[in-house]
Amino acid sequence: MSEKDEVLRQISEIKHHLVDKKSFFPYNYNACHVWSLIAVVLTFVMIPSYENSVILGTLVNTLLIVIGFIVEGVLTKKVNKSYDLDDCTRRQSFVMKNFIMISLFAIVFSMVLAMMKLYLLIFLLWLFLISLGYLSVGFILNIKAYERVAIFNVLSSVALLGYGAYFGLLESRGTFLSVVQGMVILGLAVLPTLVALQQQKVEKSNKACGV
Repeated sequence: MSEKDEVLRQISEIKHHLVDKKSFFPYNYNACHVWSLIAVVLTFVMIPSYENSVILGTLVNTLLIVIGFIVEGVLTKKVNKSYDLDDCTRRQSFVMKNFIMISLFAIVFSMVLAMMKLYLLIFLLWLFLISLGYLSVGFILNIKAYERVAIFNVLSSVALLGYGAYFGLLESRGTFLSVVQGMVILGLAVLPTLVALQQQKVEKSNKACGV
């Protein structure tokens, strides 16, 4: 073994030693942009697809969510490869399973609500549940901005639910429904994307500084 090969081997061993695979969480923030796009698309196609048929609406929801997980899986594999990680870390696995369970529950519950044509409640359900997922991401990555976005969304969904119930607007198809849809786009698309863009700037700055 040449001196260069030995040095590279030692560097690789040190790298693997420093990376605690139980707590390490490399993240590709492009996945957040993908989910934001999916949130916008779902907001606009959910009601028309459900009105066509509950089965179609459920299939559309499921298809878009599956596409999101596939894209995130590819991006996760890509970022892990840069750290010489062959498998997901425990924290990556936890977050992924967390979002999968949340999505499955939301899809099934949405189907039930769609049968009763309570579309407004479907949007509030997604806003609340997905925000819990972002809360876990913010905690694990130690990014306060994600936690604040999640808490803002949860409180907003509860406030809108209470307001709608009090004034009998939960079956509304008018202005209040548009407000809820706008809140979904803001909370699940705009704000997460802004946080992701900021984190990408921080990562580029760190790399430029050699951190």
